[in-house]
Amino acid sequence: MTEIPKHPEALEEQPVSPTRGRWLIAVMFLFAISVSVGLWTYWELHTRPFRSLTDALGEKFPDSNPRVEGGKHGLHRDIDSILRIVIRIEYNPEREPERYGNDVVTILQMAANHVELQVYDRCDIHLFRQTPEEEPVVTSRTISREDFPQPQI
Repeated sequence: MTEIPKHPEALEEQPVSPTRGRWLIAVMFLFAISVSVGLWTYWELHTRPFRSLTDALGEKFPDSNPRVEGGKHGLHRDIDSILRIVIRIEYNPEREPERYGNDVVTILQMAANHVELQVYDRCDIHLFRQTPEEEPVVTSRTISREDFPQPQI
């Protein structure tokens, strides 16, 4: 069996600069810190206006995982400004329409108490029920600015 001769330059050890590795580690840490700060800033600016409403909905409807978003999607477009509220419910709204209607009124009143609704053109309320191995039941109601309730203190 013939042995492949090795190149003489490959046998020489290349000097490794310890400062190069330190710089690489420092750059990695700075990158991680800047990404973390960026994510925290985005999340803070995105959720702060709706945090009190989200917390209040979570207290009123336990285990509902409320999600509240607002504004325009695509600032350059001439579209409606929407307040969107999504809540998980434990009952089937198609079988209990009265309870569903009461919950929508309660949610809309809570929104009026915690958010300045008049800056939005409409409010979309989505309630969904998802049970294992079944299709989710989603019911939605859109409320226009004219039908917004007044805040109650």
